[in-house]
Amino acid sequence: MPNLPSSIVPTLTNNPALEHVIATKLARAVFAGFDAMFAEFLNITLGAQSRFEQRLWLDVQGAMRARLQVYERQVENVSHVVRLIAYAELNDASIWQQAKNIYAAMVANHENEPIAHTFFNSTFGAIWHDKKIRTVHLFVLKAKYRTAPRPFDGLVKRISLQCGFSNAVKQLILAQAFRVNFIDFDRDVAILQRTLKLGAKQQCRQVYELINLNDGYIEYANSLFFRNKACYLIGRCIAKNGDNMPFAIAILNTEKGLLLDAVMMGADQLSLLFGFARTYFMVDTDQPARYVDYLSVLMPHKQRFELFNAIGFIKHAKTEFYRYKVDTTKNSPKSDKYITAPGTPGMVMLVFTTPNSEYVYKVIKDKFNAPKTATKAQVMAKYDFVKQADRVGRLVDTHEFRYLAFDLSRFSDELLSHMQQMIGGSMVMAEKALILKHVYVERKMTPLNLYLNQCDDKQLNKVMLDYGKAIKDLAGANIFPGDMLMKNFGVTRWGRVVFYDYDEICPLTECNFRDIPKSDSQLDELSAQSYFDIADNDVFPSQFKVFFSANERAFSIFKYHHSDIFTASFWQNCQQQIRAGHIYDVYPYKQSWRFTNIKTEV
Repeated sequence: MPNLPSSIVPTLTNNPALEHVIATKLARAVFAGFDAMFAEFLNITLGAQSRFEQRLWLDVQGAMRARLQVYERQVENVSHVVRLIAYAELNDASIWQQAKNIYAAMVANHENEPIAHTFFNSTFGAIWHDKKIRTVHLFVLKAKYRTAPRPFDGLVKRISLQCGFSNAVKQLILAQAFRVNFIDFDRDVAILQRTLKLGAKQQCRQVYELINLNDGYIEYANSLFFRNKACYLIGRCIAKNGDNMPFAIAILNTEKGLLLDAVMMGADQLSLLFGFARTYFMVDTDQPARYVDYLSVLMPHKQRFELFNAIGFIKHAKTEFYRYKVDTTKNSPKSDKYITAPGTPGMVMLVFTTPNSEYVYKVIKDKFNAPKTATKAQVMAKYDFVKQADRVGRLVDTHEFRYLAFDLSRFSDELLSHMQQMIGGSMVMAEKALILKHVYVERKMTPLNLYLNQCDDKQLNKVMLDYGKAIKDLAGANIFPGDMLMKNFGVTRWGRVVFYDYDEICPLTECNFRDIPKSDSQLDELSAQSYFDIADNDVFPSQFKVFFSANERAFSIFKYHHSDIFTASFWQNCQQQIRAGHIYDVYPYKQSWRFTNIKTEV
C-alpha cells in the first residue's frame, strides 16, 4: 500500500454507513470475480466434446493446462480490484467481516454456493497472506456452510426396460449426440448389453433378475465425462426396489470412427476411473456440486473432496478436504497420534501421518540431505509441474496447503523435536495448534520397497511388471521421474504402482539419454573420476540397475519384463514420438475389460 496523504485518508470511526458501502463493494467485486472464473472454466470445458470428435489430442492437453490456471488468475485479478476498492481499509478485519456477511447473502440461493464460498476464502487469503486469519472471516467449518446433498433429477435421464434390455442399451448409446459415427454400432451394443448383464449377475442379483424380466430402468448422466483420448458415459442400472449397479462406459474415437471400448461396473471399478493418480475430467455442466451429489451415490465410499477434485474443482476440493480432516480428527480417539510415515526417510521432505489415516502430510525440509542441492523454490516448481501434467494414472495428486492447522496434542514430544530440527522454519505452535506454513497432502500408499518385503512370488512378479509399466507410462507422457528408486514409488490397494517423489522429476524431452562411452583403457573404467564429459542433463540408462541393488530377486523379474528401460535407445525413441506429436494411449481400466478382448455373436 502506498503512503496516503493525510487529507484523503478516510476516517471510519462512527461512520457505519461508509463501512457498509466499502464492505458491499468488496462483496460485489469478489462475486463478479467468481462469476468470471466460473464462466471461463466452463467455456474451456464446453469445447471438450469438439476436441474429442476432432481427435485434437494435443489441444486436449493444452485445454487442461489452461483450465488449471483460470482460478488462480481470477483470484489475482480480483485481489487487484479489492486493493483499489478497500484502499486504506484493506486490512480492516471488521470491514471484511461485513463483506463476508453481505457476500453470504448474495450467494445464498446460488446454484454453486459452496464453490462461491471457496472463492471468497481464496481472495481473502490472497489479500491477508500470513497474517493471523480467523475462521470467522472464512466459509469453512460451520454447519451452515456445508451444503446438504440436493436432488439431481435434472442431471439424469432414465430409459425403461419394458421394451427389453437390448433395446434400452441401444437407446442409451443413441441418446449420446456425436458428430462422428460408430465403426460397428451393432457389435458394440451387443457386447455392452451382454457385459452389463454378466456384471449385474455377479454383483447385484436383484438388478439382474429385473433385467431379465424387462423391468426397472437404466439411468444415465446428461453430461459426458471427457478425459485424455476418451469420453465416459456414467450411469446405473436400477431395480424397482432401489437396488442398483453403477457403470461407466468408455467411448474412444479412432481414425476409423467411434467404438465402445470397455465398461466398468460397480463402485469399486468406477473408483479406478476416478482414481487419485488421474488427471481431471471435463464435464459440461453448470451444476458441478449436484454432479458430486450424484457421483457420491454411485461411489459412496468416495469422499466429496475426491469427487470435486476429479471434475476439476481442485480449490473447492481443498475446502472439502479440510472439513474432512477436522471431522475425522475430532471423531478419532486421542490415542490416534501423528507418526513419521512408514518408509525410507526422504532427503527433501519430512512426511508424517496417523496410523489410521488414508493420507500423508509432506513438508519441505529447511535443509536438504546430501547429495540433494535443489532449493525449496525448485522443489515447489516440480510439484506445480506435476499439477499441470497429464498424470496418466502414475503420479499421485497433491493438495497444497498454506497455514494448515493440526491438533498439537496429537504430536509426541519426540516427533515435535524431530520436526523442529527438520522443518522448524515451516512450523508455528500457537496454544493448542501446530500450524504448518506450507504442506502437501497425498494419498497414503505402501512404499514399493516395503511391499516387496511382504509379497509372495505371484505378487512380486505382478508388481515388478507394473513398476516397469509405470515408468513407461510416464515416459509416454513426457515425464522422467529422475530418481527411480523403489522407495519413491507406492503400491495402491489395487496393486497399481504410482510415483510420488517429485523433487527430481522433469520433462523427458529435457534429458539427454546416452550410452556410456567405451574406453580403450581399463584403468579409465576403474577410475573414480569420469573419463568422459558429462552435462547436467545427461542420463545413462545402463546405470538404472543401481535402483535394484538391494533386491536381486526383484531385479531379475524387472529385467525379464523391461530390459529395454536400461538402453538409451528406448528413451530416445520415446522422445522422438513425443516431438512428433504422438500422444501415448493409457487406459484407466484393465486390458481384460476392453471389448477388443471379448468375443460375441452379433
